[in-house]
Parts: sequence; structure tokens; C-alpha cells
Amino acid sequence: MVAYSSLDRETPYAERFNGVLLFADISGFTALTEKFSLSSKKDYGADELTRTLNSYIGDIVSRDAILALWAVERSQLSEVITLVIRCGLNIQDKCGIRETEVGCQLRVKIGISAGKLSKVIVGDKTSQYYIVIGRAVDEVRLAESLAVAGCLRKASTLKPHDERENFMRKYVIKTVLQKIDDNHPLEYLSEMRPATIVFVNLQFEDAICDMKLISQCVAIHKAAISIDQQMQLHHGRINKGCTFLCLFGLPGDKRVDECAHALQAAYSIHQACLQEIKSLKTISVGVTAGPVFCGVMGHPLRHEYTVIGRKVNLAARLMMYYPRLVSCDHETRVFSRLPSFYFTELPRKVLKGVCHPGPIYQFMGNRQQTLVGKAPMSFQRREDCPLLGRQKELEVYFQGLKDFLEARSSVAKTYNKVIIFEGATGYGKSHLLAEIVHRASKEKVRVMSLELTKPDIKQSNYTLQTVLALLLAIQTCQGYAERERVILSKIHDPELRENVCFLNDILKVKFPLSLTVSLMDSQTKSKEMRKYFLQLFCKLAEKEPCVYVIDQAHFVDQASWSFLLEVCQQASLLMFMALLPQASPDGLFPDMERIIRLPHTIYLKLPVLEPPVIAQLACQMLSVVHIPDEVKLFLVERSHGVPYYCEELLKSLYLRRMIVIEAIEEKEECEDMKILFPEDHSRSSQVWQDKEVQEDDILLGSSQPRCSVVKARKILALDRSPSEQLFVCLVRKSAKLAEVPIPLTLKGMALAHLDQLQSPEQLLVKCAAIIGHTFTTQMLLDIVPEMTQQKLNLSLVSLFKSGTFECASRHKNLSLPMSKEAECCSILSCYCAGNEHISSTDVVKPASVAGVWKCQVVCFCTSLVKETAYELWLKEQKKEIHSKCAKYLQQQAYRCHQCARDEFICGHKAAVGGIITDSNNDLTQESYNVYSNQMCPMEENGNDEQNFLARIDLMVAEWYASIDCRGSCRCAELVECVLIPLIRQWMGVGDVSKAFYCLLEAAVACVYFSNYLRALSFLNEAKIILKNLKAGKPAFETADPIVKVKICEFEKACVFRLTGEIQFNTGQILEAEKNFVKALRLLNKRFPRNLAALTMKYIYEKMKTLYYRHQDLEILQKREQAFLQEHVCCLSYLWQISCMRRLPKRASLALTMETNSATCSAEKFKVLFSIIDCFQYSQMVGDEVKCSCYERLLYRRLAQQPYCDRELELIFCFTRSVAIVKLCAGNLEQSVQYTVQAQQVIKVLNRPDLDMWAIAVLYMPLLLTNRYKECVELIQNLERPGTISVAKGWFYAACFDFLLYAGFAVMPFEECLAFVKECQSDPTLVVDKSLMINLYSAPALWYARLADWEKVAHFYRKAYGIYFGMPASIHSISGVVKFLECSVLLLKKALSEQNKHTKAIYNKTVKYLSDFSQRYATIHVFLPRVLHLKAFIFLLVGNEMLAEDILKQALLLGEKQGNLLDQSWIKQSQDTWSGACTQRSVDWLTATLSMPSWEEAVKLHPKDLLQYRFALTDLSLEVRHDTLRTPAA
Repeated sequence: MVAYSSLDRETPYAERFNGVLLFADISGFTALTEKFSLSSKKDYGADELTRTLNSYIGDIVSRDAILALWAVERSQLSEVITLVIRCGLNIQDKCGIRETEVGCQLRVKIGISAGKLSKVIVGDKTSQYYIVIGRAVDEVRLAESLAVAGCLRKASTLKPHDERENFMRKYVIKTVLQKIDDNHPLEYLSEMRPATIVFVNLQFEDAICDMKLISQCVAIHKAAISIDQQMQLHHGRINKGCTFLCLFGLPGDKRVDECAHALQAAYSIHQACLQEIKSLKTISVGVTAGPVFCGVMGHPLRHEYTVIGRKVNLAARLMMYYPRLVSCDHETRVFSRLPSFYFTELPRKVLKGVCHPGPIYQFMGNRQQTLVGKAPMSFQRREDCPLLGRQKELEVYFQGLKDFLEARSSVAKTYNKVIIFEGATGYGKSHLLAEIVHRASKEKVRVMSLELTKPDIKQSNYTLQTVLALLLAIQTCQGYAERERVILSKIHDPELRENVCFLNDILKVKFPLSLTVSLMDSQTKSKEMRKYFLQLFCKLAEKEPCVYVIDQAHFVDQASWSFLLEVCQQASLLMFMALLPQASPDGLFPDMERIIRLPHTIYLKLPVLEPPVIAQLACQMLSVVHIPDEVKLFLVERSHGVPYYCEELLKSLYLRRMIVIEAIEEKEECEDMKILFPEDHSRSSQVWQDKEVQEDDILLGSSQPRCSVVKARKILALDRSPSEQLFVCLVRKSAKLAEVPIPLTLKGMALAHLDQLQSPEQLLVKCAAIIGHTFTTQMLLDIVPEMTQQKLNLSLVSLFKSGTFECASRHKNLSLPMSKEAECCSILSCYCAGNEHISSTDVVKPASVAGVWKCQVVCFCTSLVKETAYELWLKEQKKEIHSKCAKYLQQQAYRCHQCARDEFICGHKAAVGGIITDSNNDLTQESYNVYSNQMCPMEENGNDEQNFLARIDLMVAEWYASIDCRGSCRCAELVECVLIPLIRQWMGVGDVSKAFYCLLEAAVACVYFSNYLRALSFLNEAKIILKNLKAGKPAFETADPIVKVKICEFEKACVFRLTGEIQFNTGQILEAEKNFVKALRLLNKRFPRNLAALTMKYIYEKMKTLYYRHQDLEILQKREQAFLQEHVCCLSYLWQISCMRRLPKRASLALTMETNSATCSAEKFKVLFSIIDCFQYSQMVGDEVKCSCYERLLYRRLAQQPYCDRELELIFCFTRSVAIVKLCAGNLEQSVQYTVQAQQVIKVLNRPDLDMWAIAVLYMPLLLTNRYKECVELIQNLERPGTISVAKGWFYAACFDFLLYAGFAVMPFEECLAFVKECQSDPTLVVDKSLMINLYSAPALWYARLADWEKVAHFYRKAYGIYFGMPASIHSISGVVKFLECSVLLLKKALSEQNKHTKAIYNKTVKYLSDFSQRYATIHVFLPRVLHLKAFIFLLVGNEMLAEDILKQALLLGEKQGNLLDQSWIKQSQDTWSGACTQRSVDWLTATLSMPSWEEAVKLHPKDLLQYRFALTDLSLEVRHDTLRTPAA
């Protein structure tokens, strides 16, 4: 009727005719949409709903109902009615009743009527709507409602007609037209997204049939125009109209504050229609927000763009059940972020077909009153919730406040500093400012804080008004009279008081005009007023120190920016601001940009939080002491380090009942702690215990806590109970975290960003989201439909400027000052290497030059945009593009030529049987024959060691000489661009075998780059696949359930081996041992469990060793080599674990099996690796002869190897092993020599993970030999940007050693202590028992030396909990020695207090020393210190002669080892015990307060630092010294 109507008629107009109506409605549609929404895995059931409906009666229906019209002459009515009845019967026969997959029945009900009808066209020249009205319309609806469910006209097409096509465009939504004009495929118009739905229903005073047609047209036309105006004003769209369906958030129209816009538009429509349309009886509006399907429905030739979903139904029900109101659901109220007084809760009603609609509210409109100075910050810092992960930013605050207060106390008193924090939404800017307000308030500094909102930017001088009101303290005044009194009490300067009338307009007061002001013209008055405000501000700022804090500073109005610029240049102040990043400098106010560029302005960009901090933040948000590992991994992966994302994800998990909060019953304390701390300091000091007391029991797995479920606890409202009850978070058994969708709030933020982009850019972003986080521009060109190089260049420039994409090679600093490099948004900086010879961070160049795109590797700025864009695709669309991406990426190598390898798992392709096509850079393995004498010690040459060291020097020199032409390793970049995206592609396609292959390769790559948390994430995905396959389920959602897939035993073994390797590296040796045994069993290499089987297996392996010595073995095929490589790797870890557990037989068997597997492989690198293990094992069991023989053999073999990366790894392993062996033997000089050699090799290898584990041990010989400078330089490598948390943990453990034994501070004790407290929520740190024994024992010892036993109790308990389950390794020994010293000082305390359990404490301490000698029998480096402590024990119990003898032994041993540190300490004790030198606890306390920093200590001689070292003194000596110092009577 519209397509064939006249094209030149003015609106509104009406046309009368006779016709027959058929109304077909699908009954059960509302229930169906409800079921699909609630039963869908990710709450997005509209996609499945659309398919169900289209498959039912898609040939005739474009929605859940159809109104078919036959326009006929009156004489033909009877014939057409017969035809329509026949058509209805045909529909019933064809469609009938259908059962859906969610248990709902679909039935079609049909009603027919005939009579006089009118077609009404309303709207303006751009948007028009057609309506059919008349008595027959009401009758057909009534007939349909009375019908019982129980010649199909085929769709037709119109002939091309340009004028008619342009006319029809008025009836199509503008955003849809834009996509059609851009030639987007029709199926690409369909999306699932959150939107806001507004249903408007109009009812007129008189019945439609009795109204005159012209009055009908005018009334509806006015309503349509009014509604359309509000939609355009608030960025909405009208889909149908006299019920209007209005939509906010359609593709291209998304706004962050769309719910607020929708409510304001609904209220304006309600008011405007009531005022302008006199014949209107009632208007009802329903508003909802939630996920809907937006797209094309119906027959391919007859369809419409519409929205369907649960929230659409709910909005329609609200409109009908709450007449005459603007009603909304709870989600709309929350997402609008409008004040609570805008809403009134309505009585609940049963809504047809809608289950659990939740609270319903009436929107009351804007009733906010104008207030002066009322702009409080929305977030207040809680006492028990300190800010996490922003230490660098707080250091800037501390320094700024310190300088500010010092300047005010000086004569000049001139200091102005502006510190601006930039961060995207959710990065924690408000939390950071709240922390600054909290801390500054504690410093007794006046803080004036305010938070701005979006409307404030439109109100001139609003920020100026608020700042002046806060400065004059009038924000709480009730009226203008009270404000005047307060203002006069604050202003004492006569000149300022005379012209106080300048404040009248801005502060809403009524001071009389002065004569001077009354004579001014308007221009002069304006200038003088600005001068007055500035003068007043400066005067008041001089009186007291004030800190100004402005949150949401991007909403400061232009006039206020001008004032703030003058203030920042002339007044003495310290100001903090937080603002959103600007897309380009052109968007800044000029004065705002000038403030940013002031020399005293510091501009910091907030980075995302590190993974350990996210885990701590989650514990803080839930008020629990522990969250499960799977929740930690989920939050790290999905939050991407953004605090707000973490909060919303936790809410989603909690509200979906995937996690549960349970209370922990207090555990009775062990007897040892009771006798050591009878005062029960732990209960008297909540500062040190709080919720951390039982944390280690949970995290370290010592026992399972007894729990009781806590009901109805809310996220962010988990306040502690009065009894300080502790809670823990657990995951429900049925929970599937991988299926949790992006929370609606986060998805809305990302969509708002996406919809600001042009249509070609949106398509480009959506295709990039399929690829992954990082991708190449060449891949985009190949993947994106109908993409040309020119289109790609233009789109990438726009996407860089909008902050959607950035160069993937850019180095992420913690904070970047505003500099030329930081201003690169206008020149599109690229950090990609120009060629292989340039490091990726050496050169910064434009990403686009003369219209030609140069940047090679691109990534998303925020992963949220990527995830959201990915979810906009429908399933079939995703699969199609995933397939294209997989074919492209499969041809690319994910390891660089520099590393000369094509995969991370040796022999992986050969082991799985060619699942992955071999790449071009596959390497041919070298053959190597093993002869009988290779595994036996060889004759001594005399120059082997010198030849080996010369070989290292030569290789390092060659590496430095060829560094310019070799180029840097690009494996990390290729893993991000190729390997990790391949996982997504194979999963998207549904290829389980290839996805599993890539998961394992990615996990090994992450271990290679020391990213253990990410590696565990990939391994968890692999385990889920194995679990699903074992249960007979599809491996993942997109896998074909019909195709049977079997993962080979080799890959299953790799999963367990990698898990065990990560656990071993983090100190979980028992868990690691289980995984290595599982891996060996899968590789058909069983490791015996009982003693008898172990003995038999050992005999068998020894016989095999003898057999191999007399055989010439040929190299095996690649598949067998891969299996043997896994054997060697697993067995290497197993013998080390057995040695740590003091199980020598198991260790010997594991080593023998390893050497046999290496020999059987006939591969030289495996053989040499096993010899290095034999060398280490010989030292650990104390076989010095074999140890020396293997050392010489390795010198000779490694000196003869050709130069390659694998040889370098072997050389590093050997040099590190020699350094550790020499350290254990107490040969410190040689240990230092090989430590230096190992560091040289590691520079060539560029392996940070190897570097970390080496430094964690090899700093010790440098420290013990007083080589402080080299030692500090070495450990500082652990703190470089980008290092993992475990490396930082070892850095602070070393810093504690300097504080306790060297007498100076590399890092202040307070910072080290803060790290220990914060690390307790880091899963990768807490499970590393070797590290944690260091981090807990050190502060316990520090406080024990200060006799602060209350704090000792806290840390000593934690160290005690780790001590008995800790591995006996070189990494743990330093922490154990500190634990022993702390135990000795606790014995001293018991003696001084005459504790009744002193004898038991003494026996326990002696037992600790005895156990140490057994557990670390082959590690002699700390023997002088242990003897020193043992001598002190004998001194405490009065056996001074024995104490002196043991002390002499310790001194001689220290001199023999070259242990200068312990020598000086022992000599200090000799002098102290003999009375030649005195030091009491109070003396050491004074020394700690004046302890020099490293910068000061580097200028001092080691002897000068002795005064800052603690001396072990007897109690009787202290009393004697007091007596000697007291003058005689």
C-alpha cells in the first residue's frame, strides 16, 4: 500500500477504502522469548529465537504476528472473504502446532474481519509512518483473541524504480540505511547487543470509528512529530507506531548514558503529548534495558529490521499494565545512574508471560534543585580497603605533598604543582583520588575535593563556583543570609571586603553594590570580577595549606579552565585532577591544554593493574581471604587489569550463583605457638592478624577449612561481622566460568565506543576481533570483505585517532609524562621495527606517511572492545571468518628464524602425526652416535676448564660483534600475532585436534617467556577439552558433536608435564611430582610407587645402562625422539624433587632412568643435559669424586660443541650449575666467577625466566664476599619493568638480606614490608614456599631483633606454617637460616621472661638446628652462620667455653670459604661476648633509624657499615654493661 501509493502527497493525509483483514498471531511467543533468554548459556537467546520463528512461518511472518490486508471494491468483498478464509486454513494446515527445543509450544491463531478502513500517513520529510485504522482493525484483533489454535500468498518483489526507492527510504531506520548504503551484506546487519526499549501507547478520548478522519490524522501526526523530535534529541530511533516502539542503542546509535537519555526522552514525550494533543485520553510509556536481537527477520524477499527479546516483551507489558505513567525496570534505573529521587517504586503486578520482572519504578523527571558548592565525590575510601596496585602514582603524591609542605614552611612560600591522572573508564581514577583525599586528611592538610558530571560542562563557571564555595566553606549553608555571614567571616582584607559584591551572581548572595562596581560598564566589570576571584583565591590559599582534588576534570567548563590556568600560574597550591583520555588534542579546551603543558604539571597515564593485584582486589571486593585459582585466572583473562571490569565480573559470577562465600571456623593454634607466645599477641592486635591469620592454611593446602554457607551476601557489601569472622570464596561444582558473558554494563561501554565509528571502520573492528587481540595489517587486508588497501589505510588512521587500535610493538610504561612522544595521537606513532636489524623500541616513526600505512603489527587498545565486537557476530558468521583466518595463519611461522626452531615443544608435529602442516622453516635434526665412554668420566686434560671459559668469552665476543646484523628475537611478537590467534580460529572452526595442538604450544611459549599465569590459563583450557572428551561431550561449544576426536597420549602427557614444571618452579613440589608421574605413565614410562617395585626397577635400569655402554646407537625417528625428550624432562624434575624430599633411592632411580633415556635417544644435547644433571646430583648426595669427574667431562664436551642457541642453553645450565655447586661447597670465589659467566651467557640467550632463577641464588656469593656493588646491580635486574611477580618477590627477599646483614637499605624496610603484605593474595607467589619462607622469616627476624614480639608473632606463625612442607633446596636455605635466627632470639626471650616452657623451647630450637644439618647436609655455604647461632645458644644457657670453641670453628670455616660477611659478624660477636664491644637492642633500633641507603652506602667502606649490623648479645652481658655504664655511688 505504501510502495504503490502516490509519491507527492503532503503529510498528514488519509485515504479511505474497503478491505479484508487477516490477523495471524503466534501464541506462546512471549513464553518462548522468556524461555530462550533464561535458558541460554550467555543470556543471549534471541539468536536461537529468530531461527525458531523463521523456520516456523517465515514465509509469511516477519515478527510474532502479521496483519494482512486485501484492498477491494465493495462488490468484491464476499469473494475476497472466501479467499482469505481459505488462506487462513492453509496457514493452519502448514504451520499447525510445533514443539520447540525449550519446551514451549508455538501455535498460530487467526482472526478475519472486513469493512471500511483508512490508511494514514504521518511524519515529516525525513521520517514517515503509515497506520491502518477503522472498526475492522478492532474487530480482527477481537476475532483473533477468540480464535483457537489448531492459499499461502508468496512474497513478491518490486521492479526497479529510483524515485519510488527514494520514497521508501523514509520508512527505514537511518542507521540501517547507512549500512545498506555501505554495501554491507544483509546477514551482517544482525547483531545481539544491549539496548534500551521505549514503548509508547496513545489512547484518544473518542473511539476511532466515531472520529473524523482529518482529526485522526492531525492527532497522530502531532504525536509522531513530537516523538520523533525527542528521539533525534536523545539519539533514539522509532521502529513502529498508535503504539510506538522507540529504540536506543541500535548499531551506530549506542551511547554510554543511553538509559538516562531514554528516560528523559520518555518523560518529555509523555509531557509534550499531554500538553499538545487535546484529544489524547492517556499516554503510557514502558522503558526497559537489556540484551536483544537487532536484525532482519522474515522471508528473504519480505522482511523487516526489528528487535526481539525478553526486554522488548517486558517494555510492552509495562506500557499496558502501568497506564498514564512512565515506568521502567530495575536495570534501566541502575544503568541510568540518575539520583534515586528521580524514581518511585510501583506496586508489583503479575505480567502476562513475564517471569520475575523485578522491581518496577515510575520515572518522575528531573526534580534536582540548584545548590552552591554541592559536588561531593561519589567514592569515599574505606578504612579497611586500601588502594591496591598504584604505588608509583602514590609515590608522586607523597613527593608532591612533601615538597608543598616544605615550600610553605620556607620563606618563599611559592609552590604550585598540578598532577593529572589520565585513565579510561574503570581504571580507578576516582579510587586513586579518594586515596589521596584520605591520606592528605591524615596529614592535617585541608582537602577540597569535588566531582563533576556531564551537565556541569554546559554551565559556565560551575567549577569556579564550586571551588570558591569550598574555599569559603559555604557549601553547607542553608540560605543566602547564612552564606553572607560565613563569607564576611572569611574575608578580612579591606579591599576584598569592599568589592565583595562581585560574589553575588556566582555564589547566590545579595551583597550591596559598592560605588566602584556600580560605575563599571559590563566589560570592565567582567574583567575586574575575574581579577577579584583570582586575588581572593590567592589570599585564602596563603592562609592554610590546601590540597585541591577534582574528579572527572574533563567536565570542567571553558570559563573555569581559564580561571584554573591563572590560579596554577600565580597561586601557591597542590592540585590533583583525573580525566578521561582525549581522542585527539583538538578535543581539548585551549586553557586545559596549556595547564597540561605547564612546566610544573605532571601528567600520568594510569596503566592496567598487574595480575597479582587483580587477585588481591578480588579478595578485597568480596571481603574474603582467598579466591580459587580458576576465579583468579578468569578475572585476569577477562578483566584485562581494569578494576571496574573486575568488579562487574565478580558481580556477574555472584548473581549467577557461580561462586559462593563461606565462613571459616577458627582453627585451634598449635602447641608450639602457644608456648612461644603465651601473651596471645595475635588476638590483641587486629592490625597484624585481621583476616590473614588462617590465610596460609587455605592457600598452602595444609588443611581444608570447615565452612558454613553465608546466605544473601552482596558484592561490595561484605562487611566483616563484629566477631571478625573470616570468609573464603568457593566455586560451585556446576559452574562453567568459560560461559559467562560480558556483563551488560561493560558491553554497553564498548558498544558506545564502537558506534561512534563509521560503518567501514565498524566492520574492520568486528573482523579484527575474530582474529584476536594482536594482528597484522596484511591479515586484515586479506580477511575483511571487499577491503582495498586505500580503504584500509583510511580506516586505520581513523581507528588509531579514536583510540581503538594502536601499534602492538609499543612498550607499555607504568606512567608516561606529557612529552612529545605522549602527544603522538596526532601523528600516529608506530614502534614497529623497520627491519630485522632494529629493535622494536629503538625507533618511533609515523604509522602513516603520505597516505601509505607503515605500521605492520596492530592491536586493540582495550580488550573489552575486542570481546564486545566479537560477540556481535552470529554463529555462522563467526565460523566463516574463523575459517578464513585459520587458513591464513596456518601458513605463517610462529617462531622466528633467529631461534632456528619451528615449534616450542620439541618433536610436537612428529608426535601428533602431522595434524599441523609443517612450515617451511622446519629443521633437520643432527645425528650423533653415542659411544661407550661418553657417559663415563674421562681422563684429565689439565686445560679443560680454561678452554671452556675461553670458549664462553669467544662466544660472547662473537655475539656482541654480530648483534647489529643478527637482529633481536621476534618470537614473542609472532606468538601474539600468529600462535595465540590460531587457538581462537581453530576453536571457532571447531577443529579440536588443531586447537589442542596450539594450546600446548602457547602454554610452552608462555613458560618460555615466564608468564606462568597465562600458561596455566591455556593448560586449564586443554584440561577442560580432555575432560569433556572423556565424558563423551563436545570438546567446546563450536566442536561438532558427531565427529569423534581422540587426543594422543603424547599431548596428554605434555599437559601434565607443563603443569608440573610450573608447580616445581613455584615451589609446589608434591603437586609437581604427581603431575610428572602422570605424564610418565601416559608416555608408557611408569615410575614405581612402592619400595619393592622401586628396587626391581633400579636393577633393571642399571642393567640397561651397562648394555648401552657397549652399543653403538643410531639416532631415532622424530616421533621417538619427542617421547624421549619428555622422558628426560620429567625424570630430571623427579630426581630433584626426590632429593629435596630426602628420598635418595627414588632420586637415584629417576636419574638413572633419565640417563638411559638420553642415551637411547642418541641425541647429543639430551646426553649432555643428563650429564649436567649427574653433576648436580653428585653434589647433592655428597659424592665429591664423581662430581669432580663429571665437571671435567662437561668442560671438555661443551668446549668442543658448535655454536648454536641450544648449545648456549646447555652452557648456561652448566655455568649456573657450577656456580651453585661451588656456592653449596662454600667455594665463594669460584662461585662468583661462574656467576659472572652465567650472566654473560644469559645476555646472549635473552631468556628472562632463566635469568630470574639464576639471580635468585647467585646474588648470595656476591653478598657474602662483600661485593655489594655487583650484587645490587645483579638483583636490580629482577625489578626491571615487565618482570613477573615472582622475580619481584626474589628482589625484595634479597633487599631484606641487605637490611639484616649488610647494614644498608637497597629498598626501605617499609616498602619491603608492604610488598610482603600485598603479595599474600598473589597465587604465583604464595604457592612458592621457598620464596615465602624468605619473605616471612625476614620481617619476623627484623622485629625479633627490635624485641617487637607482637609483630614477630604474626610473621613467625606464617614462616612456621611453611617450614615443615618446604623443599630442601638452595633457594629455600637463606629463608630457613633467618627462621633459625628468629627461633634463637625467641629462646632468648623465653629465658629473659623466665617462661615456664623454656626447656621445651630450648629443645625445639636445638632440634631445628639438627634438622637443618640433615636437610642441608651438602650445602655448606651457611654453615658458619649456623655455627654462630649454635654458639649463641650455648652462651645463653651458660656454657661459655663451648660457645667460644664453636665460634672459633665458625670463624675458621668462614675464612676458608672467603665468607667476609659472616667473618665480620662472628668477630663482632667475639668482641661483644668478651665485653670489648657493646650493643643493646635499643642501640640497634637507633642504628636502623639511621641506616644508610644504597646511594649513601656505596660511598662507604664495608667496615663503616658494621655499626648498622645487629650483634647477638647475652642477657647477662646487657645487664653487666648497664652496670658498667652506671656511675658508682
